[in-house]
Amino acid sequence: MPVLTVGATQIPYQVRYVAGATRRRIVVTPEGVEVIVPAGTPLEGSDGLAGYLHRKRRWVFDAVREIEQKHQRLLTQRYASGAKLQYRGRWLMLDVRTADVGAVAVACRSKFHVAVPRALEGTARLGAVREALHDWLKTRALSDVRRMGRRHQSALGVQARDFRLSYSNSRWGSLARSGTVLVHWRLVQAPVAALEYVVAHEVAHLVHRHHGPEFWAALSRTLPDWAERKAMLEAWERDHRAV
Repeated sequence: MPVLTVGATQIPYQVRYVAGATRRRIVVTPEGVEVIVPAGTPLEGSDGLAGYLHRKRRWVFDAVREIEQKHQRLLTQRYASGAKLQYRGRWLMLDVRTADVGAVAVACRSKFHVAVPRALEGTARLGAVREALHDWLKTRALSDVRRMGRRHQSALGVQARDFRLSYSNSRWGSLARSGTVLVHWRLVQAPVAALEYVVAHEVAHLVHRHHGPEFWAALSRTLPDWAERKAMLEAWERDHRAV
């Protein structure tokens, strides 16, 4: 990966050539620096990529530093010791401690106990804690979804092809054409009753792939109090969703 040198600092960046683009721009995010230029932009010369980056080097340096500072503040608020993370509808405190471990380890006993390798510091430490906690939550989410799914498909006399976690930005659950039930992993943070509503809802779509009266009748057979659970999900989504 090419790097931009600003004083003693080296900033890695990626170049993306875009057909039809009319201007050059630089995008700085916590994931890195991307330089977007029209297709055919030369590397050298007055209109070249190298000269453009050289002229923008101070702006890039300042933008990277600002993003890193904001990112670290955000990570500190959410993933340092004393912060709280939601799990099954409850806010549990994080107890993050340095330990003689090879990788970040997570345990949950009334709060999250997180052991972090001694070599990890700063933003890298916080990022590793975040990743480990998300992995832990996803493992529990998939276990819950599969357990609930088996119960409801048995009650309705249907068989899903599989139960998997979803990362959709638009919906909590869906039923793929293949018959695979997809449920968003973040619902492990919601009350258990709300998560079960989404699972049962998608399993009921194995019976009826629409939202007509027959569908709601099928859902009522396996989850009679679905309306209360749906309201619980909506309230959680409105007031408490956070990671």
